[in-house]
Amino acid sequence: MDWVEWFGYLASVVVAISLTMSSLVKLRCLNMFGAALFSSYGFVIGAMPVALLNLFIVFANIYYLYGIFRRVDLFHMVDVGANSPLLAFWIKQHQDDIERYFPQFSEASVAGQECYLLMRNSEPAGMLVGLRQQQEFDIKLDYVFPAYRDFKTGDYLYHRSEFFQRLGVTKIVSYTTISKHRQYLIKMGFRPYRHRDDLFVYRLS
Repeated sequence: MDWVEWFGYLASVVVAISLTMSSLVKLRCLNMFGAALFSSYGFVIGAMPVALLNLFIVFANIYYLYGIFRRVDLFHMVDVGANSPLLAFWIKQHQDDIERYFPQFSEASVAGQECYLLMRNSEPAGMLVGLRQQQEFDIKLDYVFPAYRDFKTGDYLYHRSEFFQRLGVTKIVSYTTISKHRQYLIKMGFRPYRHRDDLFVYRLS
């Protein structure tokens, strides 16, 4: 088996993996990369139908990704309360994935907390649960539904919405030992607090 055949197998694997992505942005990015590999493979072996079809798929993905990133999304934070059946429904729907990022969180954790649904273009895109104490907001759950994980939701919440400023909050605190969640918090502007590996703080100016 020569390198060209291995290259074809690699392209097949990348395309197959792309179809498992729950995030539309990740799906299109990975699918575009796989299609580019397949197109190159087709040109190398002289299979023009394979090469041209996958080249078309590359440009189709570029077109739709451009549209996604150029689109102006409308966001709203809706106060639903800790006893909201809608909040309980979404927590149950995503319980397994929530436990991956917030292993300490459960449906019972919402009692006594401030609870919000984050709406994106009139559709639920995430949940925020936390406790406000004077000018500090302790986050218990900041969960974005898989289909909306392109950082636009987090950027709106922490940088553009002034949601926390309207609550009178000057400091936001989050706790995690999960690597991916740490990366997300740092990207959003949180910083590790002193010598604690699980505590992250975001200060609003």
